[in-house]
This record gives sequence, structure tokens and C-alpha cells, in this order.
Amino acid sequence: MRQVLTFIIVLFSPIAIAQQGNPLPVVQQKMKALEWLSGSWEGTAYLNGKGENRQAVKHHLEFAKQLNGTVFYMTEKAMLGQDVLFQNIGFLGYDFLQSRYTLHAFTNGGEQLDAYVEVLDNKMVWRSHAAGNIYKYTAYLNDKGQWHQVGEVTTDEGKSWQPFLESILNRVD
Repeated sequence: MRQVLTFIIVLFSPIAIAQQGNPLPVVQQKMKALEWLSGSWEGTAYLNGKGENRQAVKHHLEFAKQLNGTVFYMTEKAMLGQDVLFQNIGFLGYDFLQSRYTLHAFTNGGEQLDAYVEVLDNKMVWRSHAAGNIYKYTAYLNDKGQWHQVGEVTTDEGKSWQPFLESILNRVD
């Protein structure tokens, strides 16, 4: 039964898309709002610990356009000295059928996340749920042309937010 269902989905997905028109120009147009992300970024991220403890780490991001400009392949790594604190890969794109931006990422800790993404002028906000918390990241191009990102977490469904990450990166390519 599962094989039949998979066959039906594979067979009829292109038909559903075809009935709604060619997605390529729509997706490419939507992705133009994210062109400011393109390239490699490096700099310092600050991770907030307990109390007043704030740790500076080396942070690297890369956004590479793929598939006719319809998706960004992303890589991210944070290092403390020679130690990898976290490493992620992901795909950022526009879902034509649902009319929304999507982010699907994988971590070096074996986790996966799907995030709700809002795209504004030279700004992106994405939210994901994990372990009963909501994580919100806001990244934008600051007035110096730098990537500026703030990560926040809420344990009370958004009534209060606690910052845990701030990253300021320079474009390196």
C-alpha cells in the first residue's frame, strides 16, 4: 500500500503544480528578496550563558544559490578555539504550493528543524519549536553591510523572550 501511495504522490505532484502554472518564475522572484544573504560571512558570535557569562566564538555562514536560484544551500559553523560548538546545514527556499518561505536544517547533534520564515527588506526572521520552547532568530543587513543576527528563546509561548545569541559577521567573498 505504501508503494502505491508513493507512486501516486510522485505521479500526480507534477500535475498539481502544472495546474497552478509554472512555479519557476514565481519562486525566482520571491528568492530575489533574499539575495543579500548570498556568499560567505565570518565574524564573532556571542553566546549568553547563565548569569552574566557571555562567550565569544568564531562564527561562519555561507549561503549558496542552487537550482536556478530557487533555493539557498546553507552551511553554518561556530568554533571555540579548535572545538566545534555547533554545525548546521540547511535549505532555504520558497514553497510555491503553500505561498511561504521555508527553512529545513540539520544539526551536527542529529536534530532536524523546520522553521517558519518571514522575509522583509534585507531582514529575515525564522522560528522553530524544540523541547517545548520557541526559538526566534532575526537576521538583517546592518548599516555597515554586516550580517547582524539575534537569537532568542521563549518558554512561555512568546510572552517573554530571552536573548541567547548575537552574531555580527562580515561578508568575505
